[in-house]
Amino acid sequence: MEVSISFSDIWNFVKRNWWKLLIVVVLLAGVGAGMSLKVLSPTYASDSTVVISCTIPENADKDYRLQYTSILASRVNSGLALANATQIKQEVADELNVPVAEILDIKATLNQNAPSIKVTTSTSNASICAKVSDTACEILAKQLKQMFPTPELTVTMVDPGKKAVAVSSKMAAVKGGILGGGFALVVCFVFAVLKVLLDKHLRNSVFAAEALQIPLLGTAGSGKGKPHAEEYRRIRSAALLQAGEGRSLLFAPVSRNSKEGELLTGLARSLAGSKKNVLLLDADMVNPQWAAKIGVQPKASLLAVLNGSASLQDAATPTDTEGLHFLGCAAAPEADSAADLLASQSFADLLAKAEETYDYILVSTPAEESNSAADSVASVCDAVIMVARYGVTPMEQFRTSLSRIRASGGKVIGFVTTDAG
Repeated sequence: MEVSISFSDIWNFVKRNWWKLLIVVVLLAGVGAGMSLKVLSPTYASDSTVVISCTIPENADKDYRLQYTSILASRVNSGLALANATQIKQEVADELNVPVAEILDIKATLNQNAPSIKVTTSTSNASICAKVSDTACEILAKQLKQMFPTPELTVTMVDPGKKAVAVSSKMAAVKGGILGGGFALVVCFVFAVLKVLLDKHLRNSVFAAEALQIPLLGTAGSGKGKPHAEEYRRIRSAALLQAGEGRSLLFAPVSRNSKEGELLTGLARSLAGSKKNVLLLDADMVNPQWAAKIGVQPKASLLAVLNGSASLQDAATPTDTEGLHFLGCAAAPEADSAADLLASQSFADLLAKAEETYDYILVSTPAEESNSAADSVASVCDAVIMVARYGVTPMEQFRTSLSRIRASGGKVIGFVTTDAG
């Protein structure tokens, strides 16, 4: 498992899975919009304040006047208890002729600096929000006057409730959608980080080069219609430098679907474009497809050359690129025993003969994990280049294939990552 991670790795994962992540964002945005309409319905708050005072009789004695403060305090505390009573919600609803369910809460608090009570209400109906707090204060005033007829109480509303502006369902849905989409983006980012961090496949070519201690010769991109000529030139320069005097290069894909075909074709054309004679040799006798891919019809197969029924000169077929020839297998799979010829002296003699005519011989084999062809020819080729695909080739399989190639006598000069961005 790779233990390094960079933003480019995360970005590559996002680019490759953008449509899946987009579905997640859209779904969670829809959930957020739906919740804002059905579950998270808006609430509206309003508060009204009343001041309570007592009238002192003109003929009241001195002791009565001294008790005025405590009398007033008891009236205010009683008013607070009445305002916080559970039945006041029903009384307000009956007075306004509205469903009691629309009145979510009524609470009262004391003002420490004056004999006043602040009534705060919350409702689900914006149109009655201010009326609920005002009506609660009016009911409180009536109840206090009935409860304490003497001395006469005066209950004055000094701060009536303010009308609330209703939140439109469309705006609520938009806000909910934005919140849901934002949450989805966070979830997708965390998922991408964890996916890349815990992934056991090749995602960081530089890390793989350090971990396996082999040079990274280059990367080939995956953009459709995007020219890769510069990438192939860089890979060509790095491969030839690492190969030194070597002229036969084996390209060994680690696993199936490594996209080595596009890489090898592009590299062969790049070499031929530098005024070199190049032979592209397909050693896949199980599932030969190269001839169809590059649009040629070989006169004779690789098997015919190896068993001596055809010469290299007759079997090598020119392609549409000047200086590039192709030698491959028949359209149909060969017999199982035919693959054994790759490990025979005949194949080594074929490479030696090809070097008399061509500057470079590029050999292609099936995936090393499922076919022994790469191991069979690795020792007779001057250099071996491993091919791994970004996000597809398992790192453990890469290590195993590299060990087998080296154990077979192959000189591994580096690797190329395909489909990398």
